[in-house]
Amino acid sequence: MTRRTLLMLLALAVAGGAAAYLFAPVFDDARVFRPVDFMEYQTAGRATLNGQNPYDGAVLYPYQVEIQAKLPTPNDAAPGEATRYADPIMMWNPPWTLPLTLPLGAMHWRVGQLMWTAANLIAVVVSGVLLWRVFGGAKEKAAVAAGVAVLFAPTLFVLLLGQIGGFLLLGLAGFLWCVRSRDPEGSASKSDALPSGSRLLIAGLFAALTAIKPHLLVPFALVLLLESCRGGRVWRGVVAGGVALVVFALLPLLWNPHVWTQYREASSALSAGTHNTPSEWTHATLGYWLRTLHPDRPFALMFVPLLVALPLVAGYWWVKRKGWNWAAELPRLVLVSLIATPYGAWGFDLVLLLVPVVQAAVWVANESRRWVWLLFGGLFAAVTLIALYSLRFENSMANGWLTPVTAAGYSLAGWVTRTGNTPASRERLAMPASEALPS
Repeated sequence: MTRRTLLMLLALAVAGGAAAYLFAPVFDDARVFRPVDFMEYQTAGRATLNGQNPYDGAVLYPYQVEIQAKLPTPNDAAPGEATRYADPIMMWNPPWTLPLTLPLGAMHWRVGQLMWTAANLIAVVVSGVLLWRVFGGAKEKAAVAAGVAVLFAPTLFVLLLGQIGGFLLLGLAGFLWCVRSRDPEGSASKSDALPSGSRLLIAGLFAALTAIKPHLLVPFALVLLLESCRGGRVWRGVVAGGVALVVFALLPLLWNPHVWTQYREASSALSAGTHNTPSEWTHATLGYWLRTLHPDRPFALMFVPLLVALPLVAGYWWVKRKGWNWAAELPRLVLVSLIATPYGAWGFDLVLLLVPVVQAAVWVANESRRWVWLLFGGLFAAVTLIALYSLRFENSMANGWLTPVTAAGYSLAGWVTRTGNTPASRERLAMPASEALPS
């Protein structure tokens, strides 16, 4: 260990100790760094460990009130004072997500919150760096990717609210890292030290993480399934991911044998006496907008954009199947997935937009024209600040504008950098599609 590394570790230890000392008096105070959505995961894990229904608001709410013990009820609060939630915060993720929440349910909520936040932060930063390298970013500029990933508004939403999006992003980034055959500079990558079959198995395990919120990435799942049926070796990854999901789906049954029945009943209910259901929410999706146009507001109408997108995605894949390049196509699949998703797509879910955002950042970083850096740096800062400003308003997570704006910025970055007559641009355009999946 070098002296520089030792000094850095010592400085981190001192800083951590000082932070712990300052934080100790308010460690158990939910008014400081409010747990918000984290409570749904912690209490769902706690209910499962106790053999209770993690999809029942009547079960979760008493646990959540324990966490918010120091907060007054809405009726007892002074104007502007933070209050405890009047309704339970529900976890709607499928039961194969519960193994991630079980450890949270077995520990003090604040310890779990800090560990959960750290895990999501690490997942986002690692994802940003992996995407940066896959898309051709220089190793010495990887800090740019980390900065973009952390400062992106949806990342801040994930961390502030205690959401789970970091794991979904890591699933996409890890999958893409594993399926590319060589690094962007054409030399053998570290993952190439593994046999290609092993890398595909690992890719499948990463892809399984995207099933935490399966409704967000249906087009990605469709193309992954189509690629597995094409005759290449990607089926190994799909099988590995499927086995992982089965194992994770069965684990909660050790504590609650009825959890899948309970999930099916809760997710299919249009209303419930103890909590709000997805059909009662206001969603930031195209499907929800279509639903509002119908006088009866049927929930099924929210699936129309997805039903339209899936055959188009399948047709697009069919045209490009012989030279399918995951590194080139995944950002577009993410954009289509988030535009067509039937429900959800809240501000914290949009951390998945880092896939196209990091690719655009690589394009801009490879430019020699400073006005391009200033233009897209300014756009990134403006979008982030506007999104953060929306926290002042009701339904602040319904940032329906963020995905189309990101898609427009992504397209603009691609056009500007492709038309730039610079050595860096020419080198990037001449780069072979070496990230294609081995077949």
